[in-house]
Amino acid sequence: MSILSKIFGGNKSEKDVKKINPLVGKTNAFFEQYKAFSNDELRNNTVIFKQRIKAALQEIDSTITSLKEDAEKLPTGDITGRDNLYKQVDELKKERDTQLEVVLQDLLPEAFATVKETSRRFKENTELVSKATDLD
Repeated sequence: MSILSKIFGGNKSEKDVKKINPLVGKTNAFFEQYKAFSNDELRNNTVIFKQRIKAALQEIDSTITSLKEDAEKLPTGDITGRDNLYKQVDELKKERDTQLEVVLQDLLPEAFATVKETSRRFKENTELVSKATDLD
């Protein structure tokens, strides 16, 4: 190991491993929990994840929708008013993206564990049985 590596905390690979190591523990805990789930319960995780994302963004989404409606209600000649409202919408969209990233990071271990358990089941079983959903 070079002196620079020692000073700056290791090479890129070691830093990446340190960064994701806490996620591995959480993912494995969810993976163990999901082993007891039925196929339908495991499949329903996707619906639950979507609901959690929607709930987390509900307030900002409704504010964005409201501002857009307010902008459209303004007379077409009020370009400044519309422009100001759409600037607010643009800022809120940036904030929404930040909130979405936080929610997705929070869901990451659960989502990965769901995929990991599903993959394990496909590997070990030649046939999986679950109820059809509206999307099917």
